[in-house]
Amino acid sequence: MNFGATWRSGRALIERAQLREVRPGRRLNYLQLDPKPGQPTLLLVHGSAASLSQYLPLVEPLQSLGYGIVTYDWYGCGGSEKPDSWAAYSFDELLADLSAVWKLAKACGAGPHFVAGHSFGTHLVIRLMASLAPDELQSVSGLVLLGAAKTFPEGHPVFNLPVFVLRWMQHGMTDAFLKMALAASCDPELRKQEEDACNGNPMYMCKAYYRQVRNATDADVAACQGLPALVVRGAEDGLVSAEDSKAIVEALPKARLKEVSRAGHAPMLEAPSEVAELVVEFVNAVIGS
Repeated sequence: MNFGATWRSGRALIERAQLREVRPGRRLNYLQLDPKPGQPTLLLVHGSAASLSQYLPLVEPLQSLGYGIVTYDWYGCGGSEKPDSWAAYSFDELLADLSAVWKLAKACGAGPHFVAGHSFGTHLVIRLMASLAPDELQSVSGLVLLGAAKTFPEGHPVFNLPVFVLRWMQHGMTDAFLKMALAASCDPELRKQEEDACNGNPMYMCKAYYRQVRNATDADVAACQGLPALVVRGAEDGLVSAEDSKAIVEALPKARLKEVSRAGHAPMLEAPSEVAELVVEFVNAVIGS
């Protein structure tokens, strides 16, 4: 199955996203595409200081099959509201947002329902699973973990600096990040797109987020051990090593690891057709088991 999707695919879908108050005082840029009868729904959770736009090249081929999609921008990211508030960007607040979005996703279509996360978003997903009551956890058919690690760095010391200094450093930090995150063969236009997106993040949000971000605990991961999981790593990921990916796979007995060539830390953006094929294969295997 070759979908022919590229990093430019799915751009028009952003026009269907809209601000939605998912819980009091939290207005998020939210996109919902209902499934065709009998097709699954995927909840897609992006990573740190990113946006739902990174998923759109993957969404297009999945939607063409009738899959339902629910995705959103974290508070402070993309098209969501971005108040200058330290407490607003704690990981617990972001988890509460995801819990509210999960309720919307669970009501989108009759199921089955899958949940996907990227980078540190995988730990939000893992924490969501750990927070669910056993009967509600049974409504999750499986997980897709992209650019995942069992443990990510927490609270880089650079974010102790004042916001005005971080603003001055922002372009250099973005350049260093993208050199590690994107594959060497990355289209220069894609790199420019991601560079502009990173440099558009308010540094008061980045400081508050990165100072408060926390990994999922071993107990959180253990709560996911009964779920089938697909772990996808870009072969040229300079942020998450092969050993990092293997560690999360080893912690999840029903997980399988797939590596995508010519992709870095965001395989769903850099190699959307290949990732779509892996997702469809995984979903079909879970549904058919």
